This record gives sequence, C-alpha cells and structure tokens, in this order.
Amino acid sequence: MPIWGWVCVGLVAVVVLGLAYIVVVEGQREKRLQRDGQTVVGRIILANTSLYDAKPAAFEFAFVLFTRDADPSEEHLAFLGRVAENLQGFEPNDANPAEKKLAWALETQRTTGDVIRVPKRVTDGREVYFASTPVKRRMLPHGRLTRDHLFLRVILDGDRRDVSMTEYPDSPTASA
Repeated sequence: MPIWGWVCVGLVAVVVLGLAYIVVVEGQREKRLQRDGQTVVGRIILANTSLYDAKPAAFEFAFVLFTRDADPSEEHLAFLGRVAENLQGFEPNDANPAEKKLAWALETQRTTGDVIRVPKRVTDGREVYFASTPVKRRMLPHGRLTRDHLFLRVILDGDRRDVSMTEYPDSPTASA
C-alpha cells in the first residue's frame, strides 16, 4: 500500500479513537453527576430558537442561571429573571478571569463549557451560577421547550464544577 494509504488509515484510526474517548469521558461525567450531583432549577436566559420548535437543530444549548436551591417557585424564577436583567450590559472586573469569561459568553452568545459564579454585585449578594448546557430534547415535554426553566444536575465543589440537564420531576419518563 502506498504511503498515503497508510496515512489515511492512521487518520481514520485517530478520529475513531478520539470519538470513542469522548463518548467514554462523557459517559463517566454523566454517571458522576447522577451519583454525586444535586438537582437544581435553572432559569433559561437564552436558548437556541430551534428548541421552541419540534424540528431539532445540530447544536442546542441554553444559557441558564441557577442557585443551589431546587426551588421551581414563581418567586425564585422571578429572582433569577431579575439577575438576568442585571446581567444585561454586564461589565466584568478585568482582574477576574471568570467575570471576563461570563461577559464574553453573554456578549458573543457562545457556550463556555464552565459553571461560573455570577458576581455578588449583580445578584444582591446571593450565590448564583451561570452555565451553558446542552438541552436534551428527549427530556423536554413534547420534545421542545415549553417552560422558562430546566432541571439540572450540578456539582459545585470548589473548582470542581459541572452541570447537565436532567428530566423534569413531573415528566412521565422521570425516574423515581
């Protein structure tokens, strides 16, 4: 086989191994979140518009704000809505990398892959977090967004932070 044939075989093998690695790592992450995480309510502040339709797009993410409370009450969601309003035109402290990342995500509407603590000056002193999370249609009522919030599994242990969408508690497919 000519050298280019071996190069192509090698590239295909690298891609296959890379994808397998990603699948394994994502599976371990989801297991860890289910085992060690806590369920919270995240207020959606921005979502891919296709999530409101029945037709899926390629990448469907939502920006969410949440606290450590698993409180789906209107009062709690209204508080998170006020925090979202306070984030409009957010100016970061240039000495704080997390604030700069938050401002960048809000300005560019791009995902960060991180769970970021929102500065207390924006949250009236309360502990609020921002995350961009993939939205899993199979966990949505009617396969699309019909509510202004998601349920999330989160881990917030110091620098070890992670988030993933989980099923709504009132979903017919939710596990007991």
